[in-house]
Amino acid sequence: MMEQVEKKVEQASQKQTVTQHVFKFISSSFGPLIPVFAGSATIKALLALLTMLHWLSPGSGTYLILAAAGNSVFFFMPILLGITGSMALGANPYIGGAIGAALMEPNFTGLLHHGSVSSFLGIPVVLANYASTIFPIFFAIPIYAVLEKFLKKIIHRDIQLFMVPMLSLIIIVPLTAMVVGPFGTYAGQLVSTIVLFLFSKSGLLAGAVLGAAWTFLTVIGLHMALVPVAITDISHGGDPLMATASAGVFAQIGFALGMLIRTRDVGLRSLAGASLIPGILSGETRPILYGLFLPYRRTFVFVVIAGAAGGAISGAAGVKMTALAFPSFLSIPLFAPMVPYVIGMLVAFLAAMVLTILFGYEKTGKTRESSGK
Repeated sequence: MMEQVEKKVEQASQKQTVTQHVFKFISSSFGPLIPVFAGSATIKALLALLTMLHWLSPGSGTYLILAAAGNSVFFFMPILLGITGSMALGANPYIGGAIGAALMEPNFTGLLHHGSVSSFLGIPVVLANYASTIFPIFFAIPIYAVLEKFLKKIIHRDIQLFMVPMLSLIIIVPLTAMVVGPFGTYAGQLVSTIVLFLFSKSGLLAGAVLGAAWTFLTVIGLHMALVPVAITDISHGGDPLMATASAGVFAQIGFALGMLIRTRDVGLRSLAGASLIPGILSGETRPILYGLFLPYRRTFVFVVIAGAAGGAISGAAGVKMTALAFPSFLSIPLFAPMVPYVIGMLVAFLAAMVLTILFGYEKTGKTRESSGK
């Protein structure tokens, strides 16, 4: 009996260790990028403010150049995470960056102009746009790190200089394209099917599920699978999907405000403050997700609860989006009926903020709450 208990305790310990390793990898990958997230978020906030005041035209050269500066870190996320992720695992960071860059290289992205499927050595490859994504590189880099160690063991030291990078790129880039592309496509189709099925049964249930899941769908890039459905719905009178998914966005903004109020850490306060403005004005919450949300796993529960509550209210009231836009405070007039939508979003916003303030956040890899001391 005691042996069985000890075995279960050991298995639970191993599972916990694996979880800790995963979150440590995520935290170590995003950590070096937090300063540039804050800087980029501030640029995006400035642009949103200038265009709202009509001091700058979105089509002007000034706007586009500054937009490039603000968007670059998010657009080229696979490259930057390839570098920081490799560093976190003790692999060559420049090969990791090259793996991410290969997924965005014009020869690769150009395949999309000829269809959604290509081939590699006769094996079908489902194509996808990997700009601004994090899942593909988080899949590729751990495999690359293991492969690199293996290659260094079997390849003579005199030829490792070119053989290890060459074989790493030849193996990892096609493997990533063949595995991640189909996953994104079919998972996106599955998400759309499930969400539409739920809406056919219950607006309240569908709203709760989509409001809770939207944050995670956005993190891995599957949220885009619902955009074509939303566009079609809007052309037929209104879309309920984005009306309920908005609760996830407002929960993220509320969470960021809660972090700003709760933390005493100067760096976190700066990042939270900079991340809030683009979220409020334009619905751009990637600085919140990558800089604040992912590194602190306790907050996952807060955002899920808040998003579910707000989405359920919006879904139960039958709210619909009447014109396509990113959910934000400025896009509220695009939803009807507006009163229940505002109530739902306010619930999501306040719930996430209050939960974060009351219960704090837990830093990845640590067991005690971080209060910024």
